[in-house]
Amino acid sequence: MTQPLHDILEGGPAYGVIDAKDGWLLFGREGHEAEFRAVMKQVQAEARDMEVIRLETPDDMPDRVFIAPLPQRH
Repeated sequence: MTQPLHDILEGGPAYGVIDAKDGWLLFGREGHEAEFRAVMKQVQAEARDMEVIRLETPDDMPDRVFIAPLPQRH
């Protein structure tokens, strides 16, 4: 079962969340890399009205993801 986005944005033991002006930054906590990658994959798979931008370190280990709502179309 997957978590709704509003639950993910509350953070957890594997990651923290920073509420940014235009979205949210999720960052992994040391020692919980696999759990954080699982959360990132879920966010990417379920992002329908959101843009998801992975921010990776030089060793290709994703440690942050920025989530931003897409502009509303009328």
